[in-house]
Amino acid sequence: MKKRQFTALLCILLLFLTAPSSTAAAANTVGVTLPDFAVTLNGQTLSNDYSKYPFLVYSGITYFPMTYYDCRLLGLRTTWSATDGLGIEKSDEPVSEYAREVQTVRNKRNQTARIAGGKITVNGKSVNNSREQYPLLEFREVTYFPLTWRFAVEEFGWEYRFDTDNGLTVSNPAAAFASTDPWEGSMDGYAAIPGVAGQLGCLFYAPEKSLYSSPGPAPYLSLYNVAGEDVSILPSDFQWEYQVRWVSGGADELVYRKAIPFYSGNLPAGSFVQQIIDDSYDYSHAPKGDYRAVLVHPDSLSYQCNGVIHSEATENGGYAIKFSRDFTVR
Repeated sequence: MKKRQFTALLCILLLFLTAPSSTAAAANTVGVTLPDFAVTLNGQTLSNDYSKYPFLVYSGITYFPMTYYDCRLLGLRTTWSATDGLGIEKSDEPVSEYAREVQTVRNKRNQTARIAGGKITVNGKSVNNSREQYPLLEFREVTYFPLTWRFAVEEFGWEYRFDTDNGLTVSNPAAAFASTDPWEGSMDGYAAIPGVAGQLGCLFYAPEKSLYSSPGPAPYLSLYNVAGEDVSILPSDFQWEYQVRWVSGGADELVYRKAIPFYSGNLPAGSFVQQIIDDSYDYSHAPKGDYRAVLVHPDSLSYQCNGVIHSEATENGGYAIKFSRDFTVR
């Protein structure tokens, strides 16, 4: 009998000792939801359906996942150390590459996050997260930042607006998404190129079926001169992009984008230029399934021939042979 009484007393004592920490842990968690509106960062609209680190909404404020690429897309630099904690600083550095992680399971609308702990500084100013009306959160081991006017506009200088048609749009004009690399392709002659309706032919190639867990054929971009005489491709401010989207099972999630340089200069008759695209996305850790590689291009391409400037438009097949390719990661 005494043994049973001792065991019961011990259980009550253990419950008493563990109750405060359990209560504290529960108080440190908050309910969050996925946005029911579009979110666009620096011109790129992102889906939350299958994103590993989706945008979140807490107390009516949208929260931004502070992954390496998401921060740099908007011109932020982050540091962390055990001594100084998390540091967030405005940098406005241009970026030419962006990647995000997706998962095969669709995100539920209602989620649970934790209030971030530890030291936090923003542009060198200490933030007492326990006293913030909209505190920094942690979700799936990533820190989330509130897109309030105070931080987004006053601290980081972002442009920030919301409307029912376009959802939330956040941009940092100072942090351009642009290639800083020079064009380093090759020029050669060709025998024939089918499918060209105009004077120029632009062919984008990405492996249709490929095992990306091991090195495979690299995507590339080719521009053909079929005008029958020399032309000069004129420089343009348009930023060409290589994008990869995960499209399995009805999903359509951007996973990778890269700003690429485009050729300008002399293009002799019967010749073409070719640019290899460095796709550095880590497919070995990406979901298996169907992907679509897309070339983001201008609606028209300007060139000069015999002193006259022409504009080749994608309408009616002009200069566009192929601007997307499907492939499978097995």
